[in-house]
Amino acid sequence: MWRTPIVSAFPQLVVDLTGAGADPLAASASTGLSTAVLPIIALAASLIAAVCVGTLIVAWLRRPEPGSALAVVDPEVAGLLPVGFVSGTASSRWLPATVMQLAVNGVIAIHDRRDIRAQRDPADLRDGDVGSAEDLHLVFDGEYPLAARADVDSEGADGTVNALLSPGLSSGSRRLERGASVDVDRVVQNNGQLLAVTRDGFRDAADWYRERRPAARFRAATFGGGVGIVLGFVSLGLPDDPSKSIAWSAIVIGAVALGFRMLLPRLIPLNAAGLELRDRANRRRESVANADFSTLAAGEQLLPWAVLFDEASVIHRFAEVAAKTGTAPAWYRSTAPISAERLASCLAIVARELAQPIRVGGGLLQRRDDSRFGVPLLFDHGGWGGGYLAGGGATAFGDGGGGGFVDGGGGFDGGGGFSGGFDGGGFGGDGGGGGG
Repeated sequence: MWRTPIVSAFPQLVVDLTGAGADPLAASASTGLSTAVLPIIALAASLIAAVCVGTLIVAWLRRPEPGSALAVVDPEVAGLLPVGFVSGTASSRWLPATVMQLAVNGVIAIHDRRDIRAQRDPADLRDGDVGSAEDLHLVFDGEYPLAARADVDSEGADGTVNALLSPGLSSGSRRLERGASVDVDRVVQNNGQLLAVTRDGFRDAADWYRERRPAARFRAATFGGGVGIVLGFVSLGLPDDPSKSIAWSAIVIGAVALGFRMLLPRLIPLNAAGLELRDRANRRRESVANADFSTLAAGEQLLPWAVLFDEASVIHRFAEVAAKTGTAPAWYRSTAPISAERLASCLAIVARELAQPIRVGGGLLQRRDDSRFGVPLLFDHGGWGGGYLAGGGATAFGDGGGGGFVDGGGGFDGGGGFSGGFDGGGFGGDGGGGGG
């Protein structure tokens, strides 16, 4: 009789035991799975960002194979600005070099009136009789033997000429008349028109001679790194200890990837055409430095390149030839007799005052002769502050517009929302969307 209750109670005991054991096991499995998935997603996102950044660094460190690009690689044909662009620090001197080219071509004349100030106050001339930039003027004037060019009149004049002389135009006029002039020390500062000319010229040079901006890879690196860091910190709050190590790995990898992602836009390297143009420009620099000339005409052909490459010895030799022959260049008009020291100091002041504060990316990398880096960046804010090609806020050299601390724009490549970050506004990388 005692067997009956036991037998009848056994199925219920099995059910109770099974039910009691099933719920904890299922809950444990569910909890473990949920705590493992989140850090794994974070780690995967950070690894994607790291792969995007790493492959880009490897690709940029390799010298590109010579291609069949249509870009011009002859320095004489390419022009002074592109040569300055690929030559790194020479980019800041493209403007004074262009002024010398315009002078040689009979478009602009240089007035040197430094002795007039000395007559008023001899103390104004010091340091080897150098004088002040206020007494040097760029003149667009038919009084001088300018070249007969149909496009050098009012609206038809070259955009660079208009930009150079715009601070001297009266009442905000943009019409350039013969006789218009500007003090050398007023050309660069607060000249929005010159800023636009410079920006457009550098953008064009970058299109031809720099690698395309890898916008898709930048977006993937920014998004992956950001997701990895955010989910990594969220995973640190989970109770599972193994998930914490995965979470920290995601955070570290994501942070390193984002750090390189912020740096890379400042290091976009030259492409094959840019490297070829730079190699030829270096040979051109050597030929200019070692050139031997005995006439003004021969020296004038080298003068713009000497200013661009900062070859002071060539400029002094040119001034000595002018003084020796007793004939000033047609574009140089002085209120004092010609002398080598006076002409050389005049050109030195012009080169110094017209040099633009254009930063060059690359740091130590740009000092290597075979480096692909050292290329000036467009709209460079110069770190945390403003710069000549800055897009944000009116500065001593800028004209406003944009944001961020490097290029301007907004969001992950110009967007908004979660992307308030590395390619523009707020803080970050290198300006909006853009191709490449």
